[in-house]
Amino acid sequence: MTALLEVKNLGISFGGLRAVNAFDISIEKEELYGLIGPNGAGKTTTVKLLNGMLTPTEGICRVLGSDPALEPEKVHAVSGVVTEHARMYENLTGLENLVFYAELYGISADEAARRSESLLKEMELEEAKDRKLAAWSTGMRQRLSLARALIHRPKILFLDEPTSGLDPESAQNVNRMIREMAENSGITVFLCTHQLRYAQEICTRYGLIEEGRLLAEGTLDELRSE
Repeated sequence: MTALLEVKNLGISFGGLRAVNAFDISIEKEELYGLIGPNGAGKTTTVKLLNGMLTPTEGICRVLGSDPALEPEKVHAVSGVVTEHARMYENLTGLENLVFYAELYGISADEAARRSESLLKEMELEEAKDRKLAAWSTGMRQRLSLARALIHRPKILFLDEPTSGLDPESAQNVNRMIREMAENSGITVFLCTHQLRYAQEICTRYGLIEEGRLLAEGTLDELRSE
């Protein structure tokens, strides 16, 4: 089977600092993969490399066959990204935000409205859809960020600390929605976090990263045996 996401000898340096140090990752379709490591380990840098926001100084990466550094628009068309901080337009309502981003992907106004309404209901945000984001809580914003990442029906979802700053109940709700979404839609998930207990609720395979190096990889049972 051809890997949906493939990384070989990937590395990047900033001056004399090695932020990501030449590692390999291969993720198959519909896999739920967790990249686990402490703050500063290189997780966010890896996500930026996989989305074409940074250009590697060595190695290659492919997302559905496309090089993010050379063809970022192709990668963005098939991927969704949820970051630690959900930043959208404060002066727009939840519904208006989703419709706006849907139309950026070339989705028609009618279809954008249909998808937005459906996602707001799925994320349990239907009651707040007509309120401006300035009045929304952090947890609600993070769920809206997940909806935004799904609006164009991506094949792979990159999650960079999606539960950071959330209270335990909100974090569990976000994780539950991610897990259910992955199970129902067959989407591939690449999750970055420093909290293994949250990753366990979503992922089936893990990579352990520290100081830019991939230390180990496998299922929880495989990692325990090492």
